[in-house]
Amino acid sequence: MRINARLDDEQSRKLEYLRTVTGRTVSDLIKEALEHYYAEVTAKPVRAVEVLRRTGLIGCAEGDPDLSSDYKRHLADSLAAKHGRG
Repeated sequence: MRINARLDDEQSRKLEYLRTVTGRTVSDLIKEALEHYYAEVTAKPVRAVEVLRRTGLIGCAEGDPDLSSDYKRHLADSLAAKHGRG
């Protein structure tokens, strides 16, 4: 995969410094940085609720705050209304 990235002056300076000091290529430095960041992110256990919050799923709809405890009643009412029994 080819990557095209825009770096500001400071980031560009840092990348050039690392390239000069280590003698490594820009590709190698980016690969190493990606591996380091991936290891850091995956080392932290992420709770499902945090993923749902970050993605915006929690809080994206409105409804009865007690829905998780009385969903059967809501479902029965909805089905009764749909099928003309309510």
